[in-house]
Amino acid sequence: MVRKLRWTHPERNVRRFLPLIIVGGFLFVAPPFLGTTIASLITKILIFGLLAMSLDLVFGYAGLWSFGHAALFGVGAYTTAIMIKRFSIDLFWLSAPTGVLTAGIFAAGFCAMALRGKGFYFLLITFALGQLIYATTVKWASMTGGIDGVFGVPYPNLGFHFSFSPISYYYLALSVFVVSAFVLHRIVNSAFGVILQGIRENETRMECLGYNTWLYKIVAFAISGLFAGAAGILYVYYNGIVTPENVGFLASGVAILMIIIGGTGTLWGAVIGSAVFILLQYGISLVTPERWPLILGICFIAVVMFMRGGILPRLSRIRLRAK
Repeated sequence: MVRKLRWTHPERNVRRFLPLIIVGGFLFVAPPFLGTTIASLITKILIFGLLAMSLDLVFGYAGLWSFGHAALFGVGAYTTAIMIKRFSIDLFWLSAPTGVLTAGIFAAGFCAMALRGKGFYFLLITFALGQLIYATTVKWASMTGGIDGVFGVPYPNLGFHFSFSPISYYYLALSVFVVSAFVLHRIVNSAFGVILQGIRENETRMECLGYNTWLYKIVAFAISGLFAGAAGILYVYYNGIVTPENVGFLASGVAILMIIIGGTGTLWGAVIGSAVFILLQYGISLVTPERWPLILGICFIAVVMFMRGGILPRLSRIRLRAK
């Protein structure tokens, strides 16, 4: 009996992580052979996948309906872009951490103010705060470039001679994504993650058990802001420009759409939602650019009707039935 357990346990783990191993192998090996266009497309999926995962931490696990998450994405992007273009601080190891920390601080402040309301009112306050950041990026033209944004941001300066290309930058983005995804995975599967889920399910009961739910929410939002800022920094290096439209409520709506498509409270579903959204946007835009929002809307309705809970939970149920 003991021998059987020793044999089947590793085998079960391999089956469990096999899809992740296959996808990871593809992401590591394939892009250089697929060309710069595909590598750039996958880079974009990873960046917005990280943004969606950061939102899922507060939306799917803590139950905080944030509609201003793109503002945190924009704070990280704008902070790094302004340091590079306005103050000539282009060292990646200085400008990038500053952008991440600034986004985290803004996130904690956002949450502290938004927690004055609950439920729908929390959503409205985050929406208002996000629009405040959007208005700042438009009006403070001397620093943010106004409607035109901050453009001409080069690839990262690592402090030593290294010439980036779309392929090499893809591997930098992949490295940041893997580390961030690992940290987020450990967070949601830790005692802290379980407490967040308890707050989502019944906050009053958690308070009765002695947990400071207010503090847990702020910490969760701050952590989420750190990773949203990291996604914004990757995006500004990838795109070379950040504009107010990357900060507005439409961008926040896209992130929410991604986690709904992939599956809220699953973390990895956010990445699936990002891939579905961006691949649909790219593919449909090549065929009929003016109709891609309509077709995307139809796909979203189909997911809601036939894959309730999102794509990843549906795939998990199919996998369980197949056993």
